[in-house]
Amino acid sequence: MITLEKLTWSNCFSYGSDNEIELNRDNLTQLIGTNGAGKSSIPLILEEVLFNKNSKGIKKADIANRTVNNGYDIALDFTVNEDSYHIDVVRRANIKVKLLKNGEDISSHTATNTYKTLEEIIGIDFKTFSQIVYQNTNASLQFLTATDTNRKKFLIDLLQLDKYVSYFDVFRELSRTLGSDVARVDGKIATIEKWLKDNKLEDTSLLSKMDLPKYSEEDGKTLRSLQIEFENISENIKKINQNNYYRKELESIDIHEHRRLLAEHPEKLDTTQYIESIATWKSEQAYEQSMYDKYQRLLDLETHECPTCGEDVNIDFIKGQMAKHLKTVEYCEKEIQKQTERLTEVKTKNTIHESAKRGIKHWEETYRSIDQNLSSDIPDAEELKYRIAELSNQYKQYQTDLREAIDHNNNVERHNTRIAIIVEQETNFETELAELIENLEKVEDKLASVEILKKAFSTNGLLAYKIENLVKDLEELTNEYLAELSDGRFSLEFVVLNDKLNVIIEDNGKSVDILSLSAGELARVNTATLLAIRKLMSSISKSQINILFLDEVTNVLDELGKERLVEILLKEENLNTYIVSHGWTHPLLEKIEVIKEDEVSKLDG
Repeated sequence: MITLEKLTWSNCFSYGSDNEIELNRDNLTQLIGTNGAGKSSIPLILEEVLFNKNSKGIKKADIANRTVNNGYDIALDFTVNEDSYHIDVVRRANIKVKLLKNGEDISSHTATNTYKTLEEIIGIDFKTFSQIVYQNTNASLQFLTATDTNRKKFLIDLLQLDKYVSYFDVFRELSRTLGSDVARVDGKIATIEKWLKDNKLEDTSLLSKMDLPKYSEEDGKTLRSLQIEFENISENIKKINQNNYYRKELESIDIHEHRRLLAEHPEKLDTTQYIESIATWKSEQAYEQSMYDKYQRLLDLETHECPTCGEDVNIDFIKGQMAKHLKTVEYCEKEIQKQTERLTEVKTKNTIHESAKRGIKHWEETYRSIDQNLSSDIPDAEELKYRIAELSNQYKQYQTDLREAIDHNNNVERHNTRIAIIVEQETNFETELAELIENLEKVEDKLASVEILKKAFSTNGLLAYKIENLVKDLEELTNEYLAELSDGRFSLEFVVLNDKLNVIIEDNGKSVDILSLSAGELARVNTATLLAIRKLMSSISKSQINILFLDEVTNVLDELGKERLVEILLKEENLNTYIVSHGWTHPLLEKIEVIKEDEVSKLDG
């Protein structure tokens, strides 16, 4: 039993702060107010606090009171069997949900997971909750007006018979899996039986192999050597000629003379000092010559005036200076000649040194170029061809004999291997076949059992039996309520057919389409069915809820219908019903008035 006890809320829809209603205080209560005051918002607030959504699909941003514009708060106290719960929802920029069980916080880290926990505790999904808690003339109980298939599905969900459907799904999947296993094993058995039939051996005797022919390894080496020699004969002749040329070249080189000269001139002499000395003397000679030429030009002038100071220069002084510079020029010339001769001598010695080194190097390179193992005689090509042809014929005959022996032995090997494999596979397949046949019998037995269970839990099995019995109870309860509400005029019959649940309405014994009923007639049928479903639920599951909102239902009822509805609801135990209206009131019922002032609603009463 689920008992909703106290609901408090602030700033939801048109309501202001600090609203509270004791949901389980009275058996029957009238909720009165003008249109738009907020009477119908209370069941929506209940849906929001329990499921985080509402049956009208109103967005979260539109739930908060637009006048206050500061989010909203909802709290609910309720019990499930003997456990007390409290849920507190605070929504601002985001949502915070706190769930207590017997005073202990059992909230999850996220609001989503907390609501999953809450739905498991309540045991009713949102759609079912909305239909059995809230009824109005615009959104009547969909159970009666739904399709036959959906009506049965609704009843399965409502009466918590979905476990039968889940069992059927389990057994159906298991049946499919076992059927696949049977087909797979059957396929294997057929494959093995075909193989055993196709590979049945009449003769299992083994064949003998031939000995391989012998070939002289020495003859093979000789043949390869002669073939290589013949292939390279032209190149070999070139090598022999070149080798003979190197030998003659080596004989023409006097290595001893080159070594003697290198011993006399072991190092290359440095010519730098002579070159620098010659350059210095030439520079000095050029300077002295320029001074001599300078005095010569001065002597050739008519006035003999000093170009610097303008005074007359003594001719004897000029001639003396000229003789001095000329003597120096001649001395420089002698020194240049002397250093040049020494430089020439050094260069000659260096030439001898370099020539001796080159001669020795040439001898060494020539010596290294000679292949001492290479004969100086030119080979005879015709002789080689004859010997190669003779050995090749011998080798070809050997190859022919060897190929025939190998082909024979390969055929023998394939034959013997095939027989050995077939014999081994035949034994293995016969063993596997016996195991598969045994396994097939087990799987087929299991499949037969699962098929029985699948049929038992199908829509035509236990589920159909269960629903058929429950539907009879529901039909009986509904007609009891309907008889009181319609003064015996209407009756209802449920017919279970395979996976469908048909509903037949009779008006004074005549069948009528439910869609042809007037609003007041449909309200009677809906209310009777709803009360019957609630009573049936209370007898078979924990999903009974103490709250029912009938919104504007009395508007389509006549006075007698209203009185009878009140009489029936007053007799209902464990049910707290709220009749929502804006015109009709009953003098003996508790009343809560919804008052709206300055666009903000509040409860009074």
